[in-house]
Amino acid sequence: MLLGVKIGINAGEPIVEDDDLFGTTVQLSAQIIDKATNYQILVSEIVKGTYQGKAITFEDRGTREMKGSKEPLALYEAMWK
Repeated sequence: MLLGVKIGINAGEPIVEDDDLFGTTVQLSAQIIDKATNYQILVSEIVKGTYQGKAITFEDRGTREMKGSKEPLALYEAMWK
């Protein structure tokens, strides 16, 4: 049996308290993971922008509704295979 791994990446300033991370940045990362399928890496637009011009490529996966956000969030798949 293979273990299917999915990854969601966001960037921002988390709240640090008692060796743990909290806040909108962390919550959004968790929601991005929920939108990914097995063997998929989804990233927010800020992460995609950070890697412009680097060796990794991204495919637009459209916008998705996120809990607590008024606007849908654009998601991109990091092409790693």
